[in-house]
Amino acid sequence: MSGKGKIWKLLAKVLGVLLSAALLVLAAVSLILAKPEEQPPQPSAQPALSAAPALEIHSEEDLYRLVSDFPAPVMSFIGGSGMTFVSALSSDAAANGRYARVATLWWQTPDGVPVTLQSICPADALSLLEEGFHFSSVTGPVLFGSTSVRMEKDQVTRIHMATDQALYVLLVPSSLNDQLTALSRSVQLFTVHSEE
Repeated sequence: MSGKGKIWKLLAKVLGVLLSAALLVLAAVSLILAKPEEQPPQPSAQPALSAAPALEIHSEEDLYRLVSDFPAPVMSFIGGSGMTFVSALSSDAAANGRYARVATLWWQTPDGVPVTLQSICPADALSLLEEGFHFSSVTGPVLFGSTSVRMEKDQVTRIHMATDQALYVLLVPSSLNDQLTALSRSVQLFTVHSEE
């Protein structure tokens, strides 16, 4: 009787294995035959820009004109940061076989030290970054919630980071390296929404 019990247990195990294998094959066939739902084409995150005339301003009050004509949010210092606006220029440049737009804003610290902010659209226009910089051994500060890349060249420090819309660059003299975190907290992305 114990011999018959062992045979039934062995047969039950064999049937269990065969049933499991059959279910796995059935599941695999179902997945192969199932048609995946077609996804609509995703719009490109990088806009195709057409040539536009350069815009140069010399008054902080006119900054809204530059921001409203730029195809992505523009990085600028927030009010009350203690920084003094000098001038700004928005112009086109060639990058990756197409047009890119660069907004460069020049500011000064209360001590008159120059600081440059750049917003570059599209975000993949890395070729427009000035050459000759090397990676720093120090991590870049947080910029718009993400860690930035910190690079150095001669007596200039550059931090930059990209969003899905643009590449953002902060250039400061090395004398301001101890203030990089404070400066990065003083910038914000600005955009002008058209009323419809």
